[in-house]
Amino acid sequence: MEERPKLRTIDIVPVQFDGRPHLLLRDPLQLTDKMLVVSPQAGLLLALLDGTRTLREIQVDLMRLTGELVMSEQIEGLLRQLDECLFLENERFKEALAIAIAEYRQSSFRPSSLAGTAYPSDPSSLRAMLDSFFEPPKGPGRPEGQKHSKPLKAIVAPHIDLARGGATYAWAYKELAEAPPASLFVILGIAHYPMENLFAATTKDFVTPLGRAQTDVSFIEALNERCGFDLLADEFVHRYEHSVELQIVWLQHLFSEVKIAPIICAGFEHLVEPGESPMSLAQVRGFVEALQSTLNEWGEPVTVIASVDLSHVGFRFGDRHPITPSILRWLESEDRLFLEKVATGDGEGMFLLIRADRNSRRVDAYPALYVMLKALGEIKGEVRHYDQSVEGRNESVVTFGAVVFP
Repeated sequence: MEERPKLRTIDIVPVQFDGRPHLLLRDPLQLTDKMLVVSPQAGLLLALLDGTRTLREIQVDLMRLTGELVMSEQIEGLLRQLDECLFLENERFKEALAIAIAEYRQSSFRPSSLAGTAYPSDPSSLRAMLDSFFEPPKGPGRPEGQKHSKPLKAIVAPHIDLARGGATYAWAYKELAEAPPASLFVILGIAHYPMENLFAATTKDFVTPLGRAQTDVSFIEALNERCGFDLLADEFVHRYEHSVELQIVWLQHLFSEVKIAPIICAGFEHLVEPGESPMSLAQVRGFVEALQSTLNEWGEPVTVIASVDLSHVGFRFGDRHPITPSILRWLESEDRLFLEKVATGDGEGMFLLIRADRNSRRVDAYPALYVMLKALGEIKGEVRHYDQSVEGRNESVVTFGAVVFP
């Protein structure tokens, strides 16, 4: 057992077990399929596993927090369970991660991580599911031939699961289907796991139940050469990242063949000094300039897809209050203001909204939106749809929208 144990980045989800609140622990990298369900009291122990405390110091701090003595045997028992699940940042975890990274790099493609869970693994069932989201009254109606003379510059679509956000996806993709298909779709997803750099690409093709989407390696290589940092250093994070995969499924449903450039963006608001633009960060500036140059010199039409969810509020995300109608109205007002900034192409104004309240709504979308708007320059779009998905018994809410840039 490590002298100063450290919990690595894992998913911690509030759940009900035997009628009482618990915490579900699971691995976002899926190095293991093992999960743990622990009490909220054990959650205090998890918060102390930051790699700075010995077992004795953890015990003392728990005593201070709870007023109760937790026996060292109990702490050691939980630590053993965490270790068995690869939830501790130690040599055992690092070895498993190294093996998984090597296997991914050797693979000729990136397999679906969601087929059979987030969407059907049967192609016909998947197509029927996607078609259903176009249906009114919530959906926009089926695509009706070409209404645009050239490919769209960009769209903003959700990355929430299809069951909850399907109609909002359809509002974005209907317009994409009513335009000539681009020769390449640059997909800007969101990192849901820490990365070494702020941006990560992969050269792997993506395989889903609807076929194989070819990654344009030449585009990725051209982009990487201009970045000033290794865009492939965090390639493995793509292995289980859903924000890119869900866009690919829609593209495959609408078009017979698609070429993609999959990129994941990490958060950076905590790195930007007050009053400064994100362009003051070397990696943000380097990536934006590299993307802009690569797009300008590509010579063929490209559509950029920003894979975006908006606010994340409620118990699941660490808030202490339930979701009320007044909170939902406030969120819609703030989200629509944010989306209007996006639609007017105002990347700096959009980011200022994030900084103004220290991203209290936990908008995970802004990195993809910011770099898209900065790279594409003066573009104007329209907000096509907005929705909110309330979870459980008004415990949490995730919001999302669709924006189209002709």
